[in-house]
Amino acid sequence: MKEKETNWLDNIKPVKNLPFEDGVFNAYYRGILLRNVEFCEVVTDEDRVTCVSMTNKFIQKALNTAFYVHTNQVDVQDVLKNVDVEYDQEKSYYFLYIIYRELYRRDNPIASTVLTKVRLYEFIEPYKSIFYDFDCKMAWDYLLSYFSQEKFNKNQFGIMWFRYRKILIKCTAKEYEAFVYNLYLKDVKNKTGFTRSRPEKDSYTTILQRAERKYHNPEIFDEV
Repeated sequence: MKEKETNWLDNIKPVKNLPFEDGVFNAYYRGILLRNVEFCEVVTDEDRVTCVSMTNKFIQKALNTAFYVHTNQVDVQDVLKNVDVEYDQEKSYYFLYIIYRELYRRDNPIASTVLTKVRLYEFIEPYKSIFYDFDCKMAWDYLLSYFSQEKFNKNQFGIMWFRYRKILIKCTAKEYEAFVYNLYLKDVKNKTGFTRSRPEKDSYTTILQRAERKYHNPEIFDEV
């Protein structure tokens, strides 16, 4: 069943539109945040195309909304009030999470107001079984944002396992591998284990260290 289109922003006639270059974040959110969120039932190739289109529209709506809030064209309280009317709980969570990340990226203090609302949603699976808490999940998403222009691979997630287990990640190695393959490496045909030994080839730790230093809460990585 298709998700209904939102309409509470349709009457907005923006004075300023989202900068063209910000469109790059659509691919990031689709590839990292919304990989497994179903916007319609996929049976045929045509269904798949429709779902990708709906996902893109959803992300674009969230990006636009964040920009309108940032530029004082939309009241954030109107956003918080209407989002639950337009979407189910899972999609409301992701819609507001995108808005939070966009406002945070722009150093807008309203981001904290949105985050307060995001925290009210139940910490959903599969993340609830993988990470210690929502803060750890947010830190994980931030780390992955540094690789949004690259193709994910087993070596990368092997390095992240050894670096962040017992810090961000609470699950077993087997559960972690299943999580990574299901969410990030679906197209990999040879699904072998990658948590038995630390990868010898490492081109990621330096990037991860830089991301840790720039994170708004670097103390979460203190035990690394």
